[in-house]
Amino acid sequence: MSEQLDTIEKLIQFMEKHDLAELAVRQGDLEFKARRGDRKEPSIVFQPAHSIVQAPAASAAQPAAPAAQAAAAAPEAKTAPGKGQKEICSPIVGTFYRRPNPTAPFYKDVGDRVEKEDTVCIVEAMKVMNEIKAECTGKIVKVLVEDAKPVEYGQPLFLVELA
Repeated sequence: MSEQLDTIEKLIQFMEKHDLAELAVRQGDLEFKARRGDRKEPSIVFQPAHSIVQAPAASAAQPAAPAAQAAAAAPEAKTAPGKGQKEICSPIVGTFYRRPNPTAPFYKDVGDRVEKEDTVCIVEAMKVMNEIKAECTGKIVKVLVEDAKPVEYGQPLFLVELA
């Protein structure tokens, strides 16, 4: 029971951090639904293949979700952060876009410097475009996902060499 309460606390913190109006999560015997205020914004439904308290990568004892298997099969997704590096991960499930529209340049590319508040990409979830911030200062050394591909919660998007 204590583990479920810890998970619920983390889900509430996740809602506050990402300013979500509503969140619904179903995982095994745990079903969590929460709504903040009386906002009419879209909600996010999250049905993870892994526990929210585990690392994003699936363990050997736990089968990976199809999207996670596809990400693991891609050669660029196998890069793990080294010393002095940080991954920028997707805070939600959705579609990854490197540019604000199809004719615009990428927000950030390999070799570009990023600051904490710089937008590095967009993840579209339920027709809502969510700008993803770098949340660190450094230089982009690798883009880990192809443009317009689906991403999972916690999936690494960029690898940044910290400044």
